[in-house]
Amino acid sequence: MRALFLLLFLFPLVDTQAQEIETDLSYKYMFASNWDKSIQTYNFSRPFLTEKQPLFMHGINGSVSYIFKSENKFKQGINASYSHFSSYAENVNFVNQYNLHFLNVGYILRHESTGSLKGLCTDFILSASSSALFRNVNNEPFIDNDVRSKAFGIGGDLSVRTSYSFNIKNKIRLSPFVQIGYSPYLFSPNTEAVINQTTGLVSPNFTDIFSSQVGLRVRLRE
Repeated sequence: MRALFLLLFLFPLVDTQAQEIETDLSYKYMFASNWDKSIQTYNFSRPFLTEKQPLFMHGINGSVSYIFKSENKFKQGINASYSHFSSYAENVNFVNQYNLHFLNVGYILRHESTGSLKGLCTDFILSASSSALFRNVNNEPFIDNDVRSKAFGIGGDLSVRTSYSFNIKNKIRLSPFVQIGYSPYLFSPNTEAVINQTTGLVSPNFTDIFSSQVGLRVRLRE
């Protein structure tokens, strides 16, 4: 999260010949098969719970992008994004919550259509991805063996984003967009331990992740 704010601060200081600075906000859906298995095992092994622990499915995403000036049909840029997912279950005298954070930093290859399709834009985004998972019990950090329960992960992500832009002012455009992404391998060896207090029993120390997003981008053109 701190890295995202740092990039937000630095973008205006980079070469003034940049084509665009952009920011967006979106709803994000996620399917992480091995992490789902850990939560499902958590629920199965605790049949006394009235409210089951939800899977990591629904979250929010915010990102900033910096597109470099180019006369070519394809443009290049850099992107940083932050995502947050929460799994919250409240039972009698027991509130359990997992907070999952992602920070991605990557490269954008952009194609902007011309002619009758002007305004249509497609981005291919290749990113390094990092994750951090924390657990709270009864609104307090969960302590396991005298340390806070947490899991960190690292991997890669490939996304495709399609948007259509509407001019608001001369240098400001709004762009509704849809995006799909896939992380074939995100290494996070302690995730099962945080979720289910087991290691290597339910799932391997990695997961693949499929995601989709729907949101709105603000594009500031210089």
